[in-house]
Amino acid sequence: MSGEQPSEAEEKAPPRLRVTKGSPWRIDAGRRVKWSSPEFVASNAVNVRQIGDPVLHAPAKRPRLARPELEALIVRMFASMVVARGIGIAAPQIGVPLRVAIMDVDDAGIVAIEPKIEWMSEETEEISEGCLSIRGLYGMLERPVAARLVAEDIAGKRFTLVGDEFGAQCMLHETDHLDGKLYVDRLKSREDLHPVEPEEEEPVSA
Repeated sequence: MSGEQPSEAEEKAPPRLRVTKGSPWRIDAGRRVKWSSPEFVASNAVNVRQIGDPVLHAPAKRPRLARPELEALIVRMFASMVVARGIGIAAPQIGVPLRVAIMDVDDAGIVAIEPKIEWMSEETEEISEGCLSIRGLYGMLERPVAARLVAEDIAGKRFTLVGDEFGAQCMLHETDHLDGKLYVDRLKSREDLHPVEPEEEEPVSA
C-alpha cells in the first residue's frame, strides 16, 4: 500500500496499528536498518507486479513453507517495499500467491500470515488510496475508520491486530490483495481515479 509518512504531530499520537493479543513477528529496528541498506535492497528487492498481472487478481493460498523459506520471502517483500516506498506489501505483489503481508504504518513492521478481518466499524470515511501495483494513480473510496484482524506469526501462533484510520486502511488494503482484489475494484467509478505526478507520489500501501 502507498501512503503518506506521519507528520511530527502524528508521530506523537498513539500508533495506528496496535497488537491487542499475542505477539507477532516484527521487522524490528535492527532488521529495518539492515534490510533497508542499499546493498541489502539491491540483493533482495524484486519488481512489484502491476495491475493486469494474473497473480494480483486471484486469491492467494495458505503458505506451507519451512521457516527459512518464509523468512526469505519476507526479506524479499520488505526490500521490494523499501524500493517502492511503501508502507505495506502483500506476497502476490512480488509474484508469490501466498497469504503473507507486511503492514508497516508508523514503522509497525508487522508480519501477518493468513490474516483475516474479524471486525470493521460501521463508521466510514472517504479517503485517498494508492497502491504499489497501480503506480501513478490514486483513488477516493470509502473505508471503515477502524478494523480488527487475526493472523498467525511466523511460528504459527495467533495474534490480534487493531487498526485506526490509516492503520485500518492498510490492514484492509493488504487483506484485499490476498483475496485477489485491488482498491480500484472498490471504486464506484473509474472517474474516481486521479493521476499523481511522480515527484508528488507519496509512500503507498502496497
